[in-house]
Amino acid sequence: MDNPVIVSLIVSGVGMVLLFIALGILYGLMYLMTAVIKDRPADVFSGASADEETVEKIDEAKQKVVVIAVALARAERETFAPSAPPEEASPWWTLHLQRQLTTKIPLRSAR
Repeated sequence: MDNPVIVSLIVSGVGMVLLFIALGILYGLMYLMTAVIKDRPADVFSGASADEETVEKIDEAKQKVVVIAVALARAERETFAPSAPPEEASPWWTLHLQRQLTTKIPLRSAR
């Protein structure tokens, strides 16, 4: 037991066993939760049976919402068209860029 390699192998083995036990417990808990908690039928959510007219009205309303959203998105895109970048850089930008290019990066010396 004095050999550090053997001790490290034992420690890593115990850690792996504990990890797999924890993963197994988590898997078991998820399995139990999905077995116990069941989804309710769709009729419970609606409260009453949905007839075809109601479904068609909902589909038409969704379609109108989509059309309005697309129209608004297109209008917004047209009003906020990207402008062309300036042809010349401002003096401040030129100074900043020049300072970045001329500063020398200190080299690391090997110690």
